[in-house]
Amino acid sequence: MPSENLGPLLAGIRAFMFHGLPGAPVSVPESLYPTPLSQYDPSPSSPTKPEPQTNDESSAKSGGPKKYKKKKAKKGAEAARNATAKSSQDKDEDENEETELPKSRAAESVSFRPNWAKISSSESEYSDTEGGQSSRLRSQHAKVRQCALACLHTTIKSINKRVMFGYWSAFIPDSIAAGNSPQVHTLFTVILKDPSPKCRMGALAALTALIDGTKTLMATADDSEQKFTTFVPFSAILASTIRELHRCLLLALVSENIPLTLTQLIKCISTLIGNVPYSRMRPGLLSRVVKQVRKFITYRDPNVRVACLTCLGAVAAIQPPLMEICHIIQPARPSSHTSVSRDIDHLNVDSGISSGNQSNSSPNTENSMIEESKENSSPGVRTPVGAHSGIQTPVYTEGSLNAHAHSVSWLVKLCVRNVLPHTSENGEHTEPLPVRLESLQVLAHLAKGYFPIIRNSLPVLLDLILKCYTDQDQVVRLHTSKLVDDLTQALQREVQSTELTDSSGRLSLQQVTEFWVSLLNGAITNILQTESNCAVKATTCDCVSNIAPQVYASLPVDKKVLCITLILGLTSDEDKIVRSSALRTVGVFVLFPCLKEDVCFVADAANAILTSMEDTCLNVRFKTAWSLANLCDALVMNKIEGDNDFMNDFSDLLLQKLFTTSIKACQDSDKVKSNAVRALGNILRYLPIRSLAKSSFRISVENGVRALIKNISSGTMKLRWNACYAVSNMFKNTLLNFGGAPWTRDLMITLCGVVKDCKNFKVRINAALALGSPAERSHYGDCRLFAFVWESLVIALETSEDITDFAEFKYRNNLNNQICTSILHLVILLQAIDLDLLHQVFLERSQVIAVHFDRFRTSPQDSSSALTEADLIQAKDHLLTLLSGHMTEGQRSALCLLQQLCRIDENLNEEERVQEKSAFKEIYD
Repeated sequence: MPSENLGPLLAGIRAFMFHGLPGAPVSVPESLYPTPLSQYDPSPSSPTKPEPQTNDESSAKSGGPKKYKKKKAKKGAEAARNATAKSSQDKDEDENEETELPKSRAAESVSFRPNWAKISSSESEYSDTEGGQSSRLRSQHAKVRQCALACLHTTIKSINKRVMFGYWSAFIPDSIAAGNSPQVHTLFTVILKDPSPKCRMGALAALTALIDGTKTLMATADDSEQKFTTFVPFSAILASTIRELHRCLLLALVSENIPLTLTQLIKCISTLIGNVPYSRMRPGLLSRVVKQVRKFITYRDPNVRVACLTCLGAVAAIQPPLMEICHIIQPARPSSHTSVSRDIDHLNVDSGISSGNQSNSSPNTENSMIEESKENSSPGVRTPVGAHSGIQTPVYTEGSLNAHAHSVSWLVKLCVRNVLPHTSENGEHTEPLPVRLESLQVLAHLAKGYFPIIRNSLPVLLDLILKCYTDQDQVVRLHTSKLVDDLTQALQREVQSTELTDSSGRLSLQQVTEFWVSLLNGAITNILQTESNCAVKATTCDCVSNIAPQVYASLPVDKKVLCITLILGLTSDEDKIVRSSALRTVGVFVLFPCLKEDVCFVADAANAILTSMEDTCLNVRFKTAWSLANLCDALVMNKIEGDNDFMNDFSDLLLQKLFTTSIKACQDSDKVKSNAVRALGNILRYLPIRSLAKSSFRISVENGVRALIKNISSGTMKLRWNACYAVSNMFKNTLLNFGGAPWTRDLMITLCGVVKDCKNFKVRINAALALGSPAERSHYGDCRLFAFVWESLVIALETSEDITDFAEFKYRNNLNNQICTSILHLVILLQAIDLDLLHQVFLERSQVIAVHFDRFRTSPQDSSSALTEADLIQAKDHLLTLLSGHMTEGQRSALCLLQQLCRIDENLNEEERVQEKSAFKEIYD
């Protein structure tokens, strides 16, 4: 739709959304205009000034929802709807006259409504009495509103979210604006006051579509406590709008009693929760939402219960994790645990959270939170990075919340009760399938984002998992596998975390090992061996890959063998999804310290990978290539650690097959090639001297380097990045004949072209890394090639200032530092004969070298490529050695110029600098 037509369309829709309601506009404005732009007519052919959109509503007595008292909210909302219906009866004649013009436009609007909204009533459906005519008129008005809301919903779904965001003020109330001007009609006028449930549900559907997908747009909200006078920033208006959305939706939740509309209302709240940046909002909003939603978790309609669980899942899925949510889901505090209570009270006071109303042990317990934040926060609470300084929304840290996890959370109990059959007055009762599935999803969200709070619920969750894995419904088994996936990832983080201590309440290695032994005793084994549903089997296979290396090493021997046997067997499964998951798990296992040294396992894994690289499914080959690269990583790690037994026992024939397969994979899809070049770089680094003595390996080396050269200069940026890194990896194998090989020149020229001209700075960083990786001067070839590399790196410093894509700006400093690091490496390898060709380069590019090395010297010490004292000392010693030898006048001049340009002496103290200059002068003289 042309943008100039959107405003008039929305203006018409907005007018007919309220058709027949008291105070509804009697005329349709020419257009709506996005905020914060001023109202203007974009068409140059219409000189008349458009009528402001609020003029037709300024006389409305009550256009927006009032703030109700808690005890009278439901009664007040129902009374408003009854008054609306009664007013519609009493003013039939007036409405007939006043809505003559809207009726003519309504005919146009109705013509665009969907088929389900077409009106097919006849005159005979209503009596000819006055009451019958009123009922017919009310029904017609409601159908007009319903069609207008359906049109709005379709429009929102069809228009870009950023474009529709500009029209929010026309459909969503804003408390700041409402306080300074007469209230206007919004979607909440329909949601709270329309007597027709279908209209209320249509308004909720439109509001849900309006909110959905706006997470990045809402991220600018700023709910600080600053007092604004003449100017209110947009971030504050947006935060005010978010607060008003919560208030009005909760008000509607109190008054709504139609199950279908209630379901849509709770779904709308869930959508809002998934898009609001709560880390930038003051605490309290989520506490009020959960408090109201908990009243419906035992509602008679299962659809409402599912919607409530979806809403609770949306709360549990909020990232970054918030202290407010921790207080919402925390278990009730036993009175006997006085030390725990003191810890939590300390957190409550310092984070501005009410310590007296945080118990959630039963649905009737109120969950309240003080809305005002305290000026000071406790050491265990931090303000999120990027949030406004005035916002004090606490984000939890695991170490500060271990005291919360002393018993099972009410939310875990609720979900477990929903999933498993339980005894009721009428015997054993099982919840409907949607309720069970949504409960499993809520538990998965808790395990993923708030595991420290439910850590002590692990035995309860294990019992649930074991029972659900034997459930007859495969969908239940699938959702159980997803829960196990998230839970085992949390356990893996728990074991591998270096921040937690045993005294902090973390699970011990023995506890996690026992958890895995329980799963491997039958549940997971049966799924992987007998499961007919491929998705369940594949997800369970992913769960096995979440075993931490420490946990695997602690498993009994029979369980270790069981894991390996099951996974290797599934690499040849009939289903491609299962094969992909199994091959990915093999790639994880091959890096385990206790398995990468096992020649038999590495050989079995290699054979499975070689077979799967011929698979017809691209996704299988992609996962296989990733595992191939990991296996080659394991080979390199064994070489670095000096495991000669492994290197002697690993078959050259198998290594040759891996080599050939990696070269062949470099001609596959870009997704496969990205990992194939990584594997190729690792193999080239691993090759032992006995393999290089064979002609077949020497041929493969040349073919492999040619494949890397090709992928450096073309392909996706990720592929080129990996190819450059693979070359830097290859250069670490000094057994390869770099200087005398026929491909050395082509490789160096290709890398120099990338480091100078590639638009992607991350690729250039790795190209510079590769150029600075050869350990010996002879690896760079003759003097001309060495000088060409020098000049290319200096030119790369110049071209790094030419940024065409602003996204690359954040990598510029890293690129310059890496180039300077590579240049310093070349200084250390410099020979006197090289200075003849480099003297001219130093003279022409002296300013570039000096400026960038000045920056390089002051780069942060934690930078990966920062200047180190060891590098400077090594460069200084090397230059002194060169000067003490036989050199021509031109070579000495070039060397002294290089020493000045690279600022090699400026990190020394004054006494050292004087001694060095004296040594240089003495040698030079």
